[in-house]
Amino acid sequence: MKTVDKALGVLDQFSLENRELGLSELTRMAGLDKAATRRLLVAMAKHGFIEQSVETKKYRLGHGFLRLARIREATVPVNRIAQEAVERLVGETNETAHVSLPGALGMVTIAHRLPNRGRVIKINPAELLFYHATASGLAYLAFATDATRDRLLSLKRDKIAQETVTDEASLRTALKGFQAQGYSQTRNSFESDVASVGMTFQDGDDDPTGAIALALPKADMTDARRAELLPLLREAVARIERALTGL
Repeated sequence: MKTVDKALGVLDQFSLENRELGLSELTRMAGLDKAATRRLLVAMAKHGFIEQSVETKKYRLGHGFLRLARIREATVPVNRIAQEAVERLVGETNETAHVSLPGALGMVTIAHRLPNRGRVIKINPAELLFYHATASGLAYLAFATDATRDRLLSLKRDKIAQETVTDEASLRTALKGFQAQGYSQTRNSFESDVASVGMTFQDGDDDPTGAIALALPKADMTDARRAELLPLLREAVARIERALTGL
């Protein structure tokens, strides 16, 4: 399993900002030695998950992921469902909306939409939404099983922004509040001057399938505005769950 962990650690270094990386860069970023990194790259290239550019000699993600992504989408077309949900939610709220699914270290954005107006919160879909610092992550933690919550709270927690909570006891207290009210809320915990509300959706598993959230400028998130947004967010959750389960 250690070899698999190392290979996934190498793959995790690729992002929209780092689409191609050299051997030395990958070695440093993944925290491995050069020989081990090279062996992993060769093995993954053999199966189509890594490619090497002829021009730059740098490495990039290969076509193997496309086949798996198509199989996943055909099995559970959650990406299409999520995109439809955010399109409608943005039309109803005129605020930034995004849907994310749980990953190893945080929530991963699979769909997002920005409203067509000037002052909006932008979303980087390649950016990891840390469990302890985002409305999506906190919503997931709040409604996950005890075992999943304990496992995720054991992860290293960095202070991402001004109001990021890293203390476990404080986080657990906040999560109980989110459970009671049915949604999570954040201010300045992932980005400065940003406020968010998030809810989870499920398709029958014990843990939530994912989360949907709205992000807006902090000054706009008044109590009255939140009260307007929450029913629309609940309706979006219901639509996603009906689409996933047929119920």
